[in-house]
Amino acid sequence: MSDHEEGRWEKARTQVIDRWREIMNRIEAHDEGGVLALANVVDEFCETADDDRAAALKAQALPGRSRLKFYPPAEPIGTRCLFCRAFQEAGGCFVMLSTLNSLVMKGRWEDAREVARTYLGRLESIELGDPNAPRVH
Repeated sequence: MSDHEEGRWEKARTQVIDRWREIMNRIEAHDEGGVLALANVVDEFCETADDDRAAALKAQALPGRSRLKFYPPAEPIGTRCLFCRAFQEAGGCFVMLSTLNSLVMKGRWEDAREVARTYLGRLESIELGDPNAPRVH
């Protein structure tokens, strides 16, 4: 995957971090609807991955975008995620979100805060520099 516009992924990361800081604020306010709406809508990582997917598929790209982070059952979940550098670097996002959703809906705000804090820490620690740079394993 190439970063056809330099810094796109880092810009997306900054925007996602801002979103998760707002999620933390909504958790503090015990705003169930606000947390769920912000956490489960397609974020900037998903949008950037969709753009990369469309560029790779050219005219074969699927029309339109789902606004939900989770795909409808009939559509394979991996199509967008395969192009998401953050998903690949951080090991995914779906487990954290389902856990957060469950905790928020049960009113377990302290636990939800800890999950969101952990996720925010993951976002802040991932590096989305040059995808073509050699890596030492």
